[in-house]
Amino acid sequence: MKKHYNLKEGPRHASKTPRQSATWFLSALLMVIALNSFAQERIVRGKVTSAEDDSGIPGANVMVKGTSIGAVTDGSGNYSISLPDNVGTLIFSFIGFQTQEVEVGARTEINVKLNVDVTQLSEVVVTSFGIEKSKQSLGYAVQSVGAKELAEARQPNIVSALQGQVAGVQITNTGGGPGMGARIVVRGLTSLNPGADNQPLFIIDGVPIDNTTNDNATNSRGMTNRAADINPNDIETISILKGAAATGL
Repeated sequence: MKKHYNLKEGPRHASKTPRQSATWFLSALLMVIALNSFAQERIVRGKVTSAEDDSGIPGANVMVKGTSIGAVTDGSGNYSISLPDNVGTLIFSFIGFQTQEVEVGARTEINVKLNVDVTQLSEVVVTSFGIEKSKQSLGYAVQSVGAKELAEARQPNIVSALQGQVAGVQITNTGGGPGMGARIVVRGLTSLNPGADNQPLFIIDGVPIDNTTNDNATNSRGMTNRAADINPNDIETISILKGAAATGL
């Protein structure tokens, strides 16, 4: 006896073309790369402050060691930087402060206090225009006297307190009474005219001060001067600019 079998044809599935397979593969690969990159990056935030007064340092540089990745702090000293997951060290730096390297580890917030670099600050001179320049870039000699030296002189007049402190500076008291001024000449007389004023120009925080000791009526030298009005205890430092190029200021 013969047996009959009925074979049912199943649903047909359209086979994918090579182009469609390649498109699906590339899409999946791009998704994996994007997810992997997102997982490997993180945001590190913090604040850079001065160790002296805890004030924020604006414009400080935050660099990833060994790379070109970096950021700059805002006006309050805050920063935010996106880091690869394998980053080990951040470098914090700013002019006038010591550079500091900090290990990142697993942290997402790093606050740094930078110490003042005395060696860098000693090489900077503030000109009469209020511009900071290095000593090497100036065309004239500069000598500074600090608050400690002025206090040790114990003189009510800051000009008298400079006696013996600065090379090439001649200081003469205009009188022996209280409140009398002092006459100062830097590197000799600049004019042979007896009535000419050979005294240097005083600049205090960008403001010129007339230190003339002449009495216009008698042309005598017994008058006080405006430098006597300045309290020596209010002075942080005095910079004496010497040379022909300094007279142009």
